[in-house]
Amino acid sequence: MGPIYLSLVIVLGLFLGSLINLVSTRLSAQKPLFGPLGCTRGKHGISVVQALPLLGFLAQGGKCSVCGKKLSLAYPVTELLTASLIAGLFWLDGWGLPFLFHSVYAAILILVLVIDWKHRDIYFSVIIAGSILALMGLFVLPGMDLTSGLVGAGVAGGFFLVAYLLARLIFPHIEEPLGLGDVLLALMMGLMLGFPNIVGALLVGPLIAGIVAISLLVSRRSKIGDFMPYGVSLCAATILFLVYPAPFAEALRLPALMVLLGGIFH
Repeated sequence: MGPIYLSLVIVLGLFLGSLINLVSTRLSAQKPLFGPLGCTRGKHGISVVQALPLLGFLAQGGKCSVCGKKLSLAYPVTELLTASLIAGLFWLDGWGLPFLFHSVYAAILILVLVIDWKHRDIYFSVIIAGSILALMGLFVLPGMDLTSGLVGAGVAGGFFLVAYLLARLIFPHIEEPLGLGDVLLALMMGLMLGFPNIVGALLVGPLIAGIVAISLLVSRRSKIGDFMPYGVSLCAATILFLVYPAPFAEALRLPALMVLLGGIFH
């Protein structure tokens, strides 16, 4: 793996991040995914240079060069995050099917994360697309198989379905104490990670959510009782186990869990 290939992958990751920004913006605005590029702050079109990932933001000084309105910092952050993850996956996997599948998995998870963080929603169409791809991956990716994926989906989906029903019973006056979208997201996570890695993601996810919640409270950007997009922490945990699961799996003793279950069922 040479620096030229790594540079190409980083550029690919930046454009993939730009695509994630485009899709998330248009889905939330209920606009067609295909069509001319436009400013997110106004109704006017933008040039190809303005739309370039990261460079377009820097060249305009963080403001639209046409209307002068401030551009969201979330756009370059998403592009940099995506490029970093794709580069990390390339560093670990090299060229091949694992890199391709894991890169698309990461892109879908970032898309869900961005939409849930910014718009507090999880789109069924995105989950379906990710789940279909994950099902395909079970047949071609090393270390994965149909049983592992289905068990992972069953564990994650079942856990969140029970949590969803309990939340509706315990908090009847709250419109959506836990979203049904989180249940669907958990099913997709299980298919992507398989068993037992999904168990680790389900354990790490609440820790990430707790850290984010405490940080927002301390910084006074949020207060007790505010909506918390739990899908964000689930996506982050899944990405961790997708990119480099070994240290997290060992810390949570997931291999020992597999040995234990193997002894019980054999």
